[in-house]
Amino acid sequence: MEIIGADREFSQQEARLRKERSIELLRAHNVPYIAHLPVIETSDTVRIRTADEIANRAVACLLTVQVACDAAGGRTGLKKSRKFFGEKLAEFGVEGFLTRKERRIFNDKCTAQEFCNMTWKYEAYWVLLWALGIVEKLDYPSEVCDCEAAINAVSDCSGMDEFMAKVRLRSISEILDEADLIFRYDWACVDARIHGDEAPAGLNPDVVFERHCGLNWLIDTVGAQDWDNVATNT
Repeated sequence: MEIIGADREFSQQEARLRKERSIELLRAHNVPYIAHLPVIETSDTVRIRTADEIANRAVACLLTVQVACDAAGGRTGLKKSRKFFGEKLAEFGVEGFLTRKERRIFNDKCTAQEFCNMTWKYEAYWVLLWALGIVEKLDYPSEVCDCEAAINAVSDCSGMDEFMAKVRLRSISEILDEADLIFRYDWACVDARIHGDEAPAGLNPDVVFERHCGLNWLIDTVGAQDWDNVATNT
């Protein structure tokens, strides 16, 4: 029992130090924060998803986003886009990984708002590419991700095997560092919205929210986080 207690104390110390590092970054960017916002989960309480899980989710997400972008932007016929990217789903073997909302984008009559909402999943997908080691770093969340690079990460590959050859899964510590930081960025955005203000320090609240979703999905605390409805409490 003494060993378990020592391990728990070490984990809590790790979490406190992580929070302190996040607050230093918030201060550097003049982002408001509250000192009593709690620490997030620790490495002994989360299940970081496997490289295969993340890769399947990433590819399924990107291909769905492409259909939504085509529909929202009016660049090509929806039927044609669904057919083309549906074939890509099969090529990468991820048809079975679509969520309920993603299946709607491929199969059902969706509203313009549904298509628009799905296009924002680029930002959550970008987090998955980062976790897989394909994106080098997550920049300050003031701008949308590099959509061309996001597409090329998959389109340059002939299938899942080639995509997986690029993967170098990041450590639990790295993922928790980013999850803690985005938790605090999101609090600042939510607090500003509650008070009728714009997001502070140039933060893009939509980018922040989607990154928060992606990172919380990665640290699967309950064993079954739903990509369509990830908890992002602040």
